[in-house]
Amino acid sequence: GTTVPNNTPRASVRVKASEAVEHVDVLRISGRTEAVISVEIRAEIDATVVEIGAIKGQRIAKGDLLVRLAVEDRAARVEKARALVAQRELENSAAKSLAEKNYRSKTGVAETRAFLEEARADLKLAQIELNHTEIRAPFDGIVEDRPAEIGDLLSDGDPVATLIKADPMLVVAHIPEHSIGNIQVGQLAHTRLFDGREADGVVRYVARVSDNSTRTYRVEVEIDNTDLTIPDGMTAELQIPIGTKMAHRVAPSTLTLNDDGEVGVRGIIDDNKVVFYPVKLQGGNRDGIWIGGLPDKIDLIVVGHDWVKEGATVDVTRLDGENTPADTTDMAAHKETVAR
Repeated sequence: GTTVPNNTPRASVRVKASEAVEHVDVLRISGRTEAVISVEIRAEIDATVVEIGAIKGQRIAKGDLLVRLAVEDRAARVEKARALVAQRELENSAAKSLAEKNYRSKTGVAETRAFLEEARADLKLAQIELNHTEIRAPFDGIVEDRPAEIGDLLSDGDPVATLIKADPMLVVAHIPEHSIGNIQVGQLAHTRLFDGREADGVVRYVARVSDNSTRTYRVEVEIDNTDLTIPDGMTAELQIPIGTKMAHRVAPSTLTLNDDGEVGVRGIIDDNKVVFYPVKLQGGNRDGIWIGGLPDKIDLIVVGHDWVKEGATVDVTRLDGENTPADTTDMAAHKETVAR
């Protein structure tokens, strides 16, 4: 076979010193927005819908009319029951008066008292039925759904409207068990909604019992929704600080893959030998990403890292050394990294 001559030119790389600094470690996890309260309001009597007070999507205040049902003979029944109560009160009063003069037994007084209590109970029931013809909002909120229409005959228990309380809004996520110990009620969290909006919130609930099927714990973050523009059920990303870790801030372009498909960076050790460092991504953006799992100080290959293999000896140009004029932009970025 052919032999490779020894004078093969060595690959050339550019290297920059990188130093780890303390960086806030953030747990990023996908969740969904969820209304604090969602209530399905149902009819409590059998009656026909005669008036609609609120349409789907409308903001309403506590006590506002949602639906009015036909009164039919319910008002007349209240008046009849009220008249019967008045009659029973007179009968009871007369019986007590006669008993005091020994013209009537105490048993007769007890009987008229029982009739009076029964009449009062019937009046109360008639008034409750009449009140149930007006279905009103139990709290300030938004009408999410309103299946009842004018002319519908509703039975006791039929849905009339779904009302949600949307301020504050919750962002709910299910946190893996290895991270749940770092999250406390009352700590700050940042949320990024699917539509790009961002909001700061507060952790208001951390489950102490895991979901048996997923081994995750429910966490709720409360965010402001005064203008009610954040909808229920939108995908959102939660970013919760869970302590600090030592990390390097590097340009995204320095990341590479090894033969096993691991994400990492390449550096220089010993006598200009190439080494691969697997890394843990700890957030960042297009300007710079935070990577962990590395020694505190490394000589990072910033140019040529994709064309060299681990163990190879290479020619090195230092971007922060004396042998090459320093690249001022790279140096400024490095100073910022160390400062952070």
